Amino acid sequence: MATTTATSAPRRQGGKEELRASLLKTYLLRIRAERGEPAVRELLARAGVDGSQVDNERGWLSSDTTKRALREIADILGEDGLRHRGSWAIHSEALGTHVRMLRVAKEPIDAYRYLAQNAKETTRVAHWELEELPAPNKSELEVRLTYRPRTDNIDELPDSLDGPGEDLLSAAREGDLASFPVIWGLAEARVTRETAPETPSDPTVYRVRWSPVAGSGITVKVPAPVLGASAGAAGLGVLVGAAAQAPLAGLAAALLGGGLGFGAGVVYRRLERERAERTFERNRIAALERGLELRGDLTSMQGDLTGAVLGGKYRIGRKLGSGGIGVVYAAEHTTLGHEVAVKVLRGAAARDGSEIARLRREAYIQVSIEHPNVVRVFDLDQMPDGSIYLVMERLVGRSLADKLSRENVIAPGFAVPVFVQVCRALYAAHKKNIVHRDLKPGNIFLCDDGSVKVLDFGMGKLTTAEALTQQGYTLGTPEYMAPEQCIGGAVEARTDLYAFGVLMYEALTGELPINSPNRRDLLDLHQRMIPAHMRMKRPDLPIPESLDAVIMRCLKKRVSERPKSALELEESLATVDVGGLPMSYPMGTGRRAPTKVVRSRPIDAPTESSIEAPPRVESDEE
Repeated sequence: MATTTATSAPRRQGGKEELRASLLKTYLLRIRAERGEPAVRELLARAGVDGSQVDNERGWLSSDTTKRALREIADILGEDGLRHRGSWAIHSEALGTHVRMLRVAKEPIDAYRYLAQNAKETTRVAHWELEELPAPNKSELEVRLTYRPRTDNIDELPDSLDGPGEDLLSAAREGDLASFPVIWGLAEARVTRETAPETPSDPTVYRVRWSPVAGSGITVKVPAPVLGASAGAAGLGVLVGAAAQAPLAGLAAALLGGGLGFGAGVVYRRLERERAERTFERNRIAALERGLELRGDLTSMQGDLTGAVLGGKYRIGRKLGSGGIGVVYAAEHTTLGHEVAVKVLRGAAARDGSEIARLRREAYIQVSIEHPNVVRVFDLDQMPDGSIYLVMERLVGRSLADKLSRENVIAPGFAVPVFVQVCRALYAAHKKNIVHRDLKPGNIFLCDDGSVKVLDFGMGKLTTAEALTQQGYTLGTPEYMAPEQCIGGAVEARTDLYAFGVLMYEALTGELPINSPNRRDLLDLHQRMIPAHMRMKRPDLPIPESLDAVIMRCLKKRVSERPKSALELEESLATVDVGGLPMSYPMGTGRRAPTKVVRSRPIDAPTESSIEAPPRVESDEE
């Protein structure tokens, strides 16, 4: 094969640098996981490849070196193993070559377009041509990609093709093409080779088909909502019509079932879209981290800051906690001496515009609220390496999530005053047209002085302004999301009150009102499941009936049926008589009632009164 190297640079062992090492990296990672590092070293030794050449997937190898390595890999994984990379395509050590592509791509088709426009990032001996084809069956996308060897130096092309080596190289290219949809959490694309080259200068044509991300705009032959409507209508209509022997009753049932099915289909499409965006975002951040690591920047950006002085005035102390994108440190103002907390974006997040925008938004929102029950922000600045940090008031205590993890359930005598303070923070935010959108126990902080602080307005939305539009962000935690939020509808102040209702229910009973191990089912259940009343869920605990009623009102599916404002909710909570109620429970109080479990029920009861009535208690042996 010809190379595009025009200079007379010294020839390296194994030939000129022509192909990215990423072509081999996923296979070597799989072999390492399945057979161990010695097997990889032995394979590379047989192929005459220095291990350091493939450690960095952004490095370059000659075509001959790549073919030798592929022969050894095919002996272990088989030629079909070259065509199917599976989840190894998104291994954190294999994403370094995708950094630029993932900055601009929003759908798998964008990845193929990027490949055609930027072929030189993966090969120096050929270029790609892309032809976007009509959807073959209106439920898939399809492209034709032509791999055309460059003929700039045609005299350097070999006289004939190395049959086995070229076939393996083609199989590896097929594996590369098939892997793009996996970045979005989709199944691998189906790749077929339409033409095989007969001479070294002949092109190779591949046809690629894949199922699109749900909700991406493609017109499917039978949309999911229509399938849901048809199935619901047919099933319910047949059952009712047969049971009642009344065609009109069957027709009415069919229409009702169709409506329910259509709604379920819409929700399914939204959930699938959301899942793809989350998966893509996770892989995009992993690629950014890998890119920084290969450049040698990640180590310096992730080092311990203890003892450092930021902005010439904040001396960093011990680490208080860390998450996927940030680290929180205790710090001291070097001049004034007061203690603060410093949140620092680390790693790829410090270079990522969306995360920086989110931190700036958090600072702006929390400064604008100015309320004693909202954590105060003092400063926002940038470190010399580009990392952004946020300076906040130092809180001493623990989160509600931590208290729940230790005590399982919170006594109402302690809980109600806490809930009242949260209401005050929410009301202050809502007056500024700010919706928190991620209220959960981890964002409620119980200070040792008895005060309560609401944290993390990074997901907050100004209801009169545009939200962050970075692809891949799905705002909210599923267990606490209101029905309108689950389906991507408009959020408002009462959206927070639903989440707060879930939080209060969990704190007082030890269990979420609605739960499922499956995210898709969980968001669907928030649309249709009426949770059991707290007093029925935990008859062993002294939960006042008035408190039960207030919290169950927050959990109404219709926004209009919830409290009108956080102020109204605060007033309702204030009417609960906490005199004589316990401030804490004995050690060992469990998260569930000792002998009974209450089932929640879907919203398919025949009358409104039956929906509002407490569900029956069913005995279950623990």
